[in-house]
Amino acid sequence: MINRESSLVQQAHVASPVSRTMAVMYLLVQYDVALRITIFYFAKEELNCRFVPVFPEAFEPVRVPFQKGLGQRFQQPPGTGIDLGFFELDDLSKPSPGEDVFPLVISAETCMLPHSSDEHVDDPTQSTSAHMQITQAILEKNGNSFQAKVIRQILWVDGVRYELREIYGIGSSAAAEGFDDSDPGKECVICMTEPKDTAVLPCRHMCMCSECAKTLRLQSNKCPICRQPIEELIEIKINSTH
Repeated sequence: MINRESSLVQQAHVASPVSRTMAVMYLLVQYDVALRITIFYFAKEELNCRFVPVFPEAFEPVRVPFQKGLGQRFQQPPGTGIDLGFFELDDLSKPSPGEDVFPLVISAETCMLPHSSDEHVDDPTQSTSAHMQITQAILEKNGNSFQAKVIRQILWVDGVRYELREIYGIGSSAAAEGFDDSDPGKECVICMTEPKDTAVLPCRHMCMCSECAKTLRLQSNKCPICRQPIEELIEIKINSTH
């Protein structure tokens, strides 16, 4: 997986007749298979989770082979950055309305790569890889630099598209770390004794144990946290054994 908190845009000075500062991507990557990572700027999604740049003359997508491993640091190859000075800050800081065009799209495709020292793959066209993780982000100005903020992540597995959503409260749940009744915040908000393991949709609050969730559905259709209508309940069990 690409860590959604690790996406960083750094600027590199390019020596040329006209002084320019190019933006390049840095990522923290954890995969147990070999990858191809493709960087797009201002790309839109088409059929079958394919992405195409809307300004190909400004930046040609770059695909980079990446070997499997945990906690690896991905760096966009030198000379393949983009000059963000060509774009308005307002265009960088939000998706294009109506067109679903994101300023930054990162595609990680599973693949079988030969052992090679080549960093740069000339053909930027995406392959028909069965498994992909897509990260869509905006670029926010922070002083003299830009910070990538992840808006959406997508999994493409065997021809099926899954959109990843954050579950509020899962970080303090028993599913995440194991239940300790002396640790506040992990218990069900209804019975206050059992560990919470059930999330409410569409608001995505993980706040109840499974038994209280079953009882609640017979008495109310409101989330106990935000009072939004309940459309679905999801029980989340994570195997923490290694």
